[in-house]
Amino acid sequence: MARAKKIKIGIDIGTNSIKLASYYTKKKNKKQAKLLKYDFLEEDIVTDIRDVNETHILTGLKALLSEVPYRRADINVGLSADFQNLFFLQLPQIPTHELKQALFWELAPLLSSPVDNYEFDYALLPQSQKKKVDVLLAVIKENRIEWLQKVFKSLSGSLNSLETSTLPTIDLFQRSNPKLTDAVGILHLGGSNSHYTILDPASHPEFLYLPFGGNVLNRIIARSADIPFIEVEHLRRGTLDMSSSNQTITSLYMETTAVEKRLKELSLTIRKLNFRHFYSTGQKISKLYTTGGLLNDSFIKSFFTLSEEILDIPAEIWEPIPKYYPNLKVDPSIAYQFSTAIALALR
Repeated sequence: MARAKKIKIGIDIGTNSIKLASYYTKKKNKKQAKLLKYDFLEEDIVTDIRDVNETHILTGLKALLSEVPYRRADINVGLSADFQNLFFLQLPQIPTHELKQALFWELAPLLSSPVDNYEFDYALLPQSQKKKVDVLLAVIKENRIEWLQKVFKSLSGSLNSLETSTLPTIDLFQRSNPKLTDAVGILHLGGSNSHYTILDPASHPEFLYLPFGGNVLNRIIARSADIPFIEVEHLRRGTLDMSSSNQTITSLYMETTAVEKRLKELSLTIRKLNFRHFYSTGQKISKLYTTGGLLNDSFIKSFFTLSEEILDIPAEIWEPIPKYYPNLKVDPSIAYQFSTAIALALR
């Protein structure tokens, strides 16, 4: 009989960093569970996050995996996508072993390129109708993952599942809140893009891809203040106090009207989806849950935690670390960044 795995690993490959969550399935080993991060700027392997390439990612993966016993672990990896890649499908109840093939054919009319150009992953949702299967589905382009599969082969590791960043996070939120009775919104804020999801126990999920993240803010401020992109990144991280124009990040935020405009556009887009959901289902969004690494930016954190004024609904930060790693002390500067990695480790 095969011996049960004791360690599960989730790896979230983001724009600015790689996050790893190791989770031990044996209770006595939980004290060895880890949350690790490899930041491309902090490790000085690049001077600008826009220069990160596959070689840098490989270096980061090797560094993180060297700190955990990964060779006999279950490893799930997540990559972000630069397009709307989440779908909800409802299918007739079919045998589990036939589900993936059925999803392959259902995907074809939903994608801009032939379905053979994509890899996809799915999670089953609680059944909403008799003799129906509710499926949360995510796709990612094949050419983005071929090199990564080769990387794990070279490391003598087993890559069991390669997924997108949002699917496991939403899946984990649902498992963490099994008695959810109201419709809620989950906003996942990232470095290069963000996602907004409506979860309603009485209806199917709705998704919104948002081309908004920390790098977008950097570009807006850098262009408006005429300072280097990388300088803005260091100001937002708190590793630089003043810009070359003798301004703090707070003053740059306040004086850059383009930032205010972009945030208003973002909140309006979310409100429109909330209203459309209410119009079609009669269910109001009762609360906004926010997560993701962009919350480490104090200005952005304040903006979204004051969303009752901005989005007309109360807001709450969703942080899975206290529940799944209660004994682990985490540096506050890297909090909120591990929701996807933790979700991947627990799948």
